[in-house]
Amino acid sequence: MALLDSSTPFLVLLPAAFSSPHIPQQLNCPRIMTMPAQQILEQADSCLKAGRYQELIPLYEQLEFQVSAIEIDAVPLNTIYEPLLASYLIAHDLHSARSLLHRIPEEYRTQAPQLATLIRVMELMRQWERQNGSLKDIYALLHQSRWNSSLAPLIALLQDSIQDRELDLLAKAYTSLPVQLAASRIWLEEDTAAEQLVATRGWRYDTSTGLLYPKAPEPTPNRAIGLQEFGQLADVVVHLEVKQESS
Repeated sequence: MALLDSSTPFLVLLPAAFSSPHIPQQLNCPRIMTMPAQQILEQADSCLKAGRYQELIPLYEQLEFQVSAIEIDAVPLNTIYEPLLASYLIAHDLHSARSLLHRIPEEYRTQAPQLATLIRVMELMRQWERQNGSLKDIYALLHQSRWNSSLAPLIALLQDSIQDRELDLLAKAYTSLPVQLAASRIWLEEDTAAEQLVATRGWRYDTSTGLLYPKAPEPTPNRAIGLQEFGQLADVVVHLEVKQESS
C-alpha cells in the first residue's frame, strides 16, 4: 500500500465513536477534509470543551495518521496517544486500545507516566472483563492518579462509562437486588446510592424491602470502522514498519 504524501487528498468519515446511551449523541463537529495536524488538534480540543466526546476517536485517529505519515512531529505525542487511548477505553474498545499500544513509539512509552497509568487501567479493565479483576482497583487507580487539564475530562467520562457498563451488567443479571450490593459494585455511598440510581438510571426502589429494581438497558450499536478508516490505519502501520526498518 502506497504511503500518502502532503499533496494526497483524503476524506475520513466520522462513525459514532461511543455507544453508551448516557453520552450525548449530537454530532455537531464538521467532517474532516485534508486537515493539518494542528487544526485537527484544535478541532479535538473544541469538541472536548463542548462535551462532544463521541467525536474524539475519529479525530485522534486522524491526528495519529497525520503526524505519523505526513506531518512528522507536528504536535507533541502526548496530545495524541493519551487522549486516543482514553477514548478507546471510554468506548470499551479494548481491541483498538491494545492495537494502539503497538503503534506507540517505544522511546515515548518509557517517558510518559500518564500513558503508563492508562495502560495499567486497560489491563485492569481486561481482567475485569474476564471476571478475574476488581472494579474497585480501576476506580482507585483513576482517582489516585494525577491527570493534566486536557486529560481530566476524559478520565471523568471514563469513570462514568465504567460505572454505566457495570450497572448495565447488573440490570441484565438481576430483576431486583439489595441497595448495598449495587452500591458496592459501583463504589457509591450506600446512603445515596438508591436516590442516585433512581434519578439517573430510572431504577425503582422499594424502601420497605431495601431492594432496587433495575430498568433494562437499551441495546446500543457497536462502533463500526469504515473502509477509509481501515485503509488509513493500514497506511500508518506500513509507515511505522518502514521507519523501523530504516532505523
